[in-house]
Amino acid sequence: MTDHETQPTHTTPIQSAAPASDPRPGAPRKGGRNAILGFGALGILALGFAGGAAAWSATRPHDVSFDASMKSTPIAELKEASSIGITGQVEQIYGNKFVVNDGASRVLVETGRAGEGGKLVNAGETVTVQGRFDDGFLHAAAIRHADERVDELTPPPPPHHGPRHGPGAERPGAEGPGVDGPGEPG
Repeated sequence: MTDHETQPTHTTPIQSAAPASDPRPGAPRKGGRNAILGFGALGILALGFAGGAAAWSATRPHDVSFDASMKSTPIAELKEASSIGITGQVEQIYGNKFVVNDGASRVLVETGRAGEGGKLVNAGETVTVQGRFDDGFLHAAAIRHADERVDELTPPPPPHHGPRHGPGAERPGAEGPGVDGPGEPG
């Protein structure tokens, strides 16, 4: 054979490194599943972030909610389960509770954890207390001192009006040492 004569050549197609896409419309692409999983993971992260932000916000102290426009109610006129404000002088302090006297009547004010240690108010100090009057004493939500400083307190949970459970709860039909049954003296 001479240089000018041609020999039949065999060619093999060269495959590209990238996979060929399926020309059919609506055919699944190889990267489609990964994209869906990625978006799903981002959605879960976003929900977790939003839930965490909501929980963080719920545990943060709220702005001072002392209502300066609320009129003080005379202690003698307090009504059960009402939101009120009173003004008077601190007479006695008992841990997280203190007695306020408005000159005509007295009321026991409960301050919750914020008042533990008896350091929230001073005996003889004039204060305005806003909160909920229930069970014969005032559950304080905010205290304004004579120097206009306001202490915002964590509001107490609403009163429980269902059956009591746990140790010491009266249970109809309970029998045991010292329990004769419902309505009968022990």
